[in-house]
Amino acid sequence: MKRIILFILPAAAACSPQPTASPRLVNAGASVNCIDLKQVVGRRVLPPSAVLFEMPGRIAYRNEFQGSCPGAARADPSAIIETESQSSELCRDDRVRIYDPVEARATGPRSFAECRLGSFTAVPGD
Repeated sequence: MKRIILFILPAAAACSPQPTASPRLVNAGASVNCIDLKQVVGRRVLPPSAVLFEMPGRIAYRNEFQGSCPGAARADPSAIIETESQSSELCRDDRVRIYDPVEARATGPRSFAECRLGSFTAVPGD
């Protein structure tokens, strides 16, 4: 019986998920095409044409929109950033909506234009 346990434990350890790279290991200025939405702890608009996705630790990703984004241009600190992704990652060419929660109550979030994301650039977090 003890021999079986000895063989099962190493096999179980080999099947456990490996830790992913910590966002803190990313060099500032590095560009990536996708970020893990499950790792995002905060997001805010950087008017007139960017959004900042904050990650755990001291790293964040700045994304400059492809083309214009009217919602970002007129956003204030209370703006809502709604992501539209097909997976648990947010990637280049995915879309977001940026809107004021008071205006959206009257017209609905779908009345605000979609903004197309560019690549994500790592920047030092606050």
